Amino acid sequence: MAAFYFNISSELPLMVVPETRVSMDGHPILTHSYSLYRNTNGDNADAVLSPDDQQRQSNPNYLGSITFEIPGRVFNYIADGQASLSRDELEQAIEQISHYRDHPDLWPQSDNV
Repeated sequence: MAAFYFNISSELPLMVVPETRVSMDGHPILTHSYSLYRNTNGDNADAVLSPDDQQRQSNPNYLGSITFEIPGRVFNYIADGQASLSRDELEQAIEQISHYRDHPDLWPQSDNV
């Protein structure tokens, strides 16, 4: 899955990377977790993705992850990066991610899917 981008709060640019896994038929399946990065350099997901959680957490732009336990009602934010979102920023990020989840036509299409 491709990352998607939006600004929250006072022009804080975010890159949101959906956590995916590959099913037996080779197609990616979207989970309910999203990694959040400050998008300061116009990064793309390939530049920051790592299968190693420790490497992700050492990225200075990594802001943690959001898991949608019950979409629209229960969310879990894990601020395990070097920086984190404020409560206000987190609420805005959840609202934006929910908007993308509710409108799949907004998702960028990956070339290899």
